[in-house]
Amino acid sequence: MLHTHEKRRGSLQLSEQELLSAVPETTLLSTNLQELTLADESRSSLAVGTSTLKDKFTIPTNGLPEELTYELIHNELTLDGNPHLNLASFVNTFTTPIADRLIRENINKNLADNDEYPQLIELTQRCISILAQLWHCGPNDHPIGCSTTGSSEAIMLGGLAMKKRWEHRMSLAGKDISKPNIVMSCACQVALEKFTRYFEVDCRTIPVSFKSHHMLDPEDLKDYVDENTIGCFIILGTTYTGHFENVEKSGKVLDEIEAKHPEWANKNIPIHVDGASGGFIAPFSFESNHMKKYGMERWAFNNPRVVSINTSGHKFGLTTPGLGWVLWKDESFLSPELRFRLKYLGGVEETFGLNFSRPGFQVVHQYFNFISLGSIGYSERFRRSLYVARTFSYGLLNLPSLAGHFDVVSGIHERILDNSTPDDVKDYWINQDMYKPGVPLVAFKLTNKFRETYSEIPQVLISSMLRQRGWIIPNYPLPKSTDDSDKYEILRVVFRTEMKLDLAELLLSDIQNVISRLIRSYTNLTERVESRLYESTESRRDYVYNMLLELASPVDDSKQPTISHERAKEAEQRAKRNYRGTC
Repeated sequence: MLHTHEKRRGSLQLSEQELLSAVPETTLLSTNLQELTLADESRSSLAVGTSTLKDKFTIPTNGLPEELTYELIHNELTLDGNPHLNLASFVNTFTTPIADRLIRENINKNLADNDEYPQLIELTQRCISILAQLWHCGPNDHPIGCSTTGSSEAIMLGGLAMKKRWEHRMSLAGKDISKPNIVMSCACQVALEKFTRYFEVDCRTIPVSFKSHHMLDPEDLKDYVDENTIGCFIILGTTYTGHFENVEKSGKVLDEIEAKHPEWANKNIPIHVDGASGGFIAPFSFESNHMKKYGMERWAFNNPRVVSINTSGHKFGLTTPGLGWVLWKDESFLSPELRFRLKYLGGVEETFGLNFSRPGFQVVHQYFNFISLGSIGYSERFRRSLYVARTFSYGLLNLPSLAGHFDVVSGIHERILDNSTPDDVKDYWINQDMYKPGVPLVAFKLTNKFRETYSEIPQVLISSMLRQRGWIIPNYPLPKSTDDSDKYEILRVVFRTEMKLDLAELLLSDIQNVISRLIRSYTNLTERVESRLYESTESRRDYVYNMLLELASPVDDSKQPTISHERAKEAEQRAKRNYRGTC
C-alpha cells in the first residue's frame, strides 16, 4: 500500500472546542498563551461563546464550575508563604478547630445590625467590659469603647476624640484652633502618621537613638509639646524593637511642661496608648510589681493622663484578622458630636467609627478566646512566647558558631536592674520578673566587628537565604534617629504563640548555616582575588559556578545595595517607606 505524506495535527493537538471542553480553565490564560497552538497553521485565539478572557482581571461572560474555580484559586494561593513560618507579622495565624466551627456559624452576621443580632452586640459589650478591667479602669470611671477593623481605625478614633476636646478648650478660651499638633516617636507605625495627614493635624515625630533604645525618650517631649498639642501617642510595643515606651514617665514630663506654662488654655494634655501589640501582652504577662520595677506601674487607665487605649484583637488577642478595639476611660472623653444615634434596620444604635457594616465573627472569636483561655490561659501562652524569644536572643549572643556575629537590639532578654543577661537560659523561666517587659520579638543585626571583617556581606542576604527554608523574616532600617542609628538595618522575628522552642532552635540552626555559607564564600572569594588566581577562563568559570551554587538564593540582585550608590539610596528609601506599613 502506498502512502502519501500529509500534514496532520499531532496527537496532542485538540480543536478549540475539544480543548475548551477538556480544559475549561484555558479561558483564564493570558492572551499570549491562548494564541499558542501545537500546529503552525493555527494561530487563532480561543473563545467561549462571544467572550474571551484576555487576562484574569476581567469577569468572564460564562463562569466556571464552583469546584473548578475553587481548585484554580486554591492552587494559586499555595504560592503564598507559609503563615506558620511568617515571622515578620504580629497577626495571629492559628485558630482551633472548635473556634473555626464557631466562626463559620457566624460568618454572615453584620456587626452593624444591632436589632437583628442582639446577642452579637451583647458579646461586644462583654469584650469592652473585660478590656476595661484589664486596662485598670477605676471604680468611678465609666468606660466606653467599640470594636474596629484593626488598630489603624482605632488610632484614628482615639486621635479624633483628642482633637475635638482640644478644639473645645481652645474655643472656650477664644484661641485659634487652626494649628493642632500631636506628638509621637519616630518608632510609630504608619497608621499614627496617617491620622495626622487624614485629619489635618501637624505631626511632630521625635527622633530616637541607641541611647533611648530606639523608642521615645520622655524628656524629649519638652522640645515638642506646646499649647496646640492635642495629645501624645505613646506606643506600648513598637513594631521595630518591641519596646514599651514609658507611659508613666511621659505623664510626669507633661506635668512638668504644664507647670511652666500656667497661661495655657490647653491643660491636662492627654495620652493615647497605642497598644496594638502590647495591649494584650502587658496585662496578661507582667504583674503590677513587675511593671513597677520597670517604672511603668501606671501604664493604662490607672494613669491620670491616659484617656484612651487601642489594641489589635487579631494580634495577641489571638483572633482571626480584622479586629481592633479602642476604649476611653470615661464617656466624658468622647465628645457628643462624634457619637451618632441611628434608627436603622429596625432598632436604635449609637455608633462612632469610620466603618459601618463589617463582619461580626471576629468579635465572637474574641469572646470565645476570653472564655476558653481565661487569664491563666493567656498568661501561660505569653509566658512561653517570651521565654522562647529570650532563649532565641541568648542563642544569637552565645552559641559558639554565632558569638560575636550579632547584636540584639530588642530588650526583653536583658535584666531590668543592669541590662545584663543570665548565665543560664533557665533563669528566663524561673525569674521572669527580673527581665524587661516588652512584646515577644527579637530584633537583631550584624555586629560592627562582623561588618568590618566581612564588609562586603550585606545583611539582607541573611533574610533572603533564610527564605529558601521557608522563613519569612524582614530586614529593615531602624527609625529616624539623632545619632545616625537609622543607617543600620535589623532583622526581626515575632514570636507568636504558635512559635515553639523547637522551631526557634531550627531557626537558629538555619541562621548558623547561612552565616557559615556566607563567611566561607566571602573567604574563598577574597583569597582568590588577592592571589590573582582568576586569569584562566576555565578556572574562573569553575569558581563562579561553585560560589553561586553555594549561595543559590531567590534574592533579586537588582534590589541589592551593592550595585551602585544611587541604586543603594533608592533601595534604602524604598525599604523605609515599605516598612512603615508593616504590622
